[in-house]
Amino acid sequence: GLNELANLMVTYPTWKLRISGHTDNKGKRESNMQLSKKRAEAVKKYLMQKGLSAEKFEVLYFGPDKPIAPNETEEGRARNRRVEMLIVE
Repeated sequence: GLNELANLMVTYPTWKLRISGHTDNKGKRESNMQLSKKRAEAVKKYLMQKGLSAEKFEVLYFGPDKPIAPNETEEGRARNRRVEMLIVE
């Protein structure tokens, strides 16, 4: 989980983390953009509480723009409500 990720980032100080927030397509796009930003920022905040500096993170948010599953089913919408993390150097 996030605690293991924080430990790895301390162990490998050159690593940076790209955090991307996403939503399903329910509701207004503007609201979903804000929600996806809040999701990504929450992950950043948690990791910063583990001692990592803000410079270690790139926060992106896409709202409903990058679905990984169809939004026609609840299962698909649930998969689209996510935060993705990618180690970048």
